[in-house]
Amino acid sequence: MNNRTRLSIGVTALALAGGTLGTSTAVAGSNTPSTTGTQIAAQSAQTGRSAAAAKPRLFLPFPCGTKWRVSSGGASHSPALDIDKGNAKAEGKTVQAAAAGVVVFSTRFAQGSGNTIQIKHEGGYYTTYLHLKSRSVSKGDKVKRTTKIGTLGKDGPTANGHPHLHFEVAKGKKNADRWGGADGGAHRSTASLYPKTYKGSGHTWTNQVSHSCSAPKPTKWAPFKVVKPVNKRAWAGTKYKSYGELGKGKTVMLGCNHTRKPDGKLYRRLDGGGGADGKGAWVRSSSTYVTQLKGCAK
Repeated sequence: MNNRTRLSIGVTALALAGGTLGTSTAVAGSNTPSTTGTQIAAQSAQTGRSAAAAKPRLFLPFPCGTKWRVSSGGASHSPALDIDKGNAKAEGKTVQAAAAGVVVFSTRFAQGSGNTIQIKHEGGYYTTYLHLKSRSVSKGDKVKRTTKIGTLGKDGPTANGHPHLHFEVAKGKKNADRWGGADGGAHRSTASLYPKTYKGSGHTWTNQVSHSCSAPKPTKWAPFKVVKPVNKRAWAGTKYKSYGELGKGKTVMLGCNHTRKPDGKLYRRLDGGGGADGKGAWVRSSSTYVTQLKGCAK
């Protein structure tokens, strides 16, 4: 988002180089910018620790396994990120919360960033999402890491007609209130979106995979026959580590609804496979490696 208008929260709007002065306009029923001063509860629903106790683990705010192009822009933009797919196909795609938290505001700034959402996370960290096509949450909503908060868009004149998500991380309310400004690193924090840190201006990273994956408990299993030797892989965060092999001809029980796509490839949970890290063993499950023999059992 280059040369965009920064709509300040509760203060006079600032004119940016190449931009124009504007006044924030909220859609009916939405929260006005002044509501961002509201104190947010300090307790983390997931850990019970004080919000100031730990830095949250943030993820690319998109569904598990999806791939994105991430750009840091120039010095006045970095370390904020612009995220897209390099074409118009990104518009309308699901945007998720980067981590669990509470929605500070969800509103529309008609003369600047368009549909915009800010979320407060544990440790006093905030994430802000600009130019959304739609918004699915409201002020005060508690969200999980995989909660859909809206869809990617090009709303607001400062999007320059380009479908993308402008994404910012800030530490502390004072810095978070200055979202969208032209002073770059003066108030924004470097975005560490597990497992990668996006640092430095003028960079573009392609084919970045979202590791924001959930892991439902498996309730059904099915027998699969190994048709090509395949590694067993231990799950550790969002990375896999091979620790053994299943030989050709072996029959194994794999999860029907306990799957992951951390690298865009399908993996199934192996029944009875604890894994080297105690968090389960996983097997590549394309037809190249395994063939399902029977239906899923309860």
